[in-house]
Amino acid sequence: MWASGACAVHCLLVAWAPNLLVALGLATMATHEVEWGLTLLAFGFASWALVVGWRRHRSWAIAAAFAAGLAGLLAARWLEETGREAGAAVAILAGCALAIAHMANARAHRLANQ
Repeated sequence: MWASGACAVHCLLVAWAPNLLVALGLATMATHEVEWGLTLLAFGFASWALVVGWRRHRSWAIAAAFAAGLAGLLAARWLEETGREAGAAVAILAGCALAIAHMANARAHRLANQ
């Protein structure tokens, strides 16, 4: 359950990270390598939540939402690296898929523990 919460906090931080880095005078840290690192961190959190959730409730729909979000994260990062405009839109859709998966996962977890 706390994995979903940690992922939500991570997603909020990633969304604000570029602004925060600039405000703290650390804009030089906003590199492609750091972005890949943050993407892989998000991928790790979501993968972990997928595995933990699957073990508890075995919902194919939730697993599919996680898988779509995970694939979207990597696709968005690749699109941005190759200079394609669709990267931002894919990242937003992937984030939405992961948010929905996390909320459904938390709900299924609560229902399984009743």
